[in-house]
Amino acid sequence: MKDTSNSPDRDKVNILLVDDQPAKLLSYELVLHELGHNLLKANSATDALRLLLDNQVAVILIDVCMPDLDGFELAQMVRDHPRFADIAIIFVSAINVTEMDSLRGYELGGVDYVSVPVVPNILRAKVRVFVDLYIKTRALARINSELEQRVAERTAELEAAIARQELLAHEVDHRARNALAVIQSIVALTPADDSLYFADAVRGRIHAMATAHNLLSESRWRGADLLSLVREELAPYDQSSVKIAGEAVSIAPSIAQSLALALHELATNAAKYGALKNSEGTLSVDWRLNDEHLELKWCEEGGADVNPPSRAGFGSKVIETSITGQLRGQIEREWTTNGLVCAIRIPSEHFLAPEPNSRSSEDQRHHRPTNRQIIRGRSILVLEDEALVAMMTCRIIEELGARAIGPFGKMEEAREALSEGLDAAVLDINLDGELVYDLAAEIRNRGKPIIFVTGYHVGAIVQDFSDVPVLTKPIEPEDLAAALAEALAK
Repeated sequence: MKDTSNSPDRDKVNILLVDDQPAKLLSYELVLHELGHNLLKANSATDALRLLLDNQVAVILIDVCMPDLDGFELAQMVRDHPRFADIAIIFVSAINVTEMDSLRGYELGGVDYVSVPVVPNILRAKVRVFVDLYIKTRALARINSELEQRVAERTAELEAAIARQELLAHEVDHRARNALAVIQSIVALTPADDSLYFADAVRGRIHAMATAHNLLSESRWRGADLLSLVREELAPYDQSSVKIAGEAVSIAPSIAQSLALALHELATNAAKYGALKNSEGTLSVDWRLNDEHLELKWCEEGGADVNPPSRAGFGSKVIETSITGQLRGQIEREWTTNGLVCAIRIPSEHFLAPEPNSRSSEDQRHHRPTNRQIIRGRSILVLEDEALVAMMTCRIIEELGARAIGPFGKMEEAREALSEGLDAAVLDINLDGELVYDLAAEIRNRGKPIIFVTGYHVGAIVQDFSDVPVLTKPIEPEDLAAALAEALAK
């Protein structure tokens, strides 16, 4: 019965039999047939070399005594070829081999000797050993090659990931520097004749930038929803006087903050001089996107003097610079008998198809009732590792008539203050890489409300605290007041 247990079809190899006597070749063939491998036969050294060039061979069985080239000379030619350097060579000799002949054979790469007459079981056993070694060596080489390929692929993936991280870091640095540069310009260029006006103007403009940033963050910086942006900018005003309509449009990240500033200045001017100055005026904002432009119409009616201003204020200059300079668009203003009509055209290249899960036209800003009286006299714990943000948060709390406990920059410090009889806590979610959820759970277990503050998007909050109000930085006093009033009322 043919023995194929160690040599399945996929592992069949070639065994080369070299002898000038056909009868001996036939006998070797009969002996080795049971191994189940391919047997190649050559009557001369020339035939053997030809077969070696045409086939991958695992073992060569060479007769030492042949007329044209003896077995040693053929072995020398085989070993001289780099492709055949690792083939196992077994010499067959019908004469007694001297120790010098044996040494010569081993020096030429021979791995064993077989004497004639050949003992079939011994010949099979010796050939099987080297065939198995060849198969395992080949399998190991294949595994090593696959491992090397996987290592190379993994290395390439890691290098690509590092490159993406570096690119992301550069992009974050670029955006941060741009934002700081814009804020610096706002502070430097805003007229400072009136300190209260200066503070309100700077705060409003920075809030407009933050609004755009939050919308971009929610979409992972794929684009900001125009409808949401317009609603956010007009949310502080009487909504019964405001009408907003427009198709779903996503603003490219590169221009979102500039457009937010322009809309903020339009709303501020309408509140100071135009339709939003009193309850008699109305404002409608609508837009449509075509192949060339986004066309936005800002229409004010009643409520104030409709005469054009004698000179352009700083806000108007911001609008002009943002629309025509940054966005490469056009703006036309017309003061009719009813009020200001402003037509804005911005190249369509700045707008994208809306994300499937972006805010829909039905998404309205949630206005929470702000009962400031409920905040007065309360003790509010503040945990925030940014010193200036912490100071501002405490000041807002104190201006609301409450007592600020802290601010604390570390959870251990805040935990020690829990015994001071706090009524609520305002917690920054991430303290230099450390999340505050354990402390938040402890405060909540005491029955005290929590308000989270974060620089990340709201969706980053873990599910266990999905019911906790979240304020995104920078914090607006009205938003903090509303969140505290709602939390304390519960």
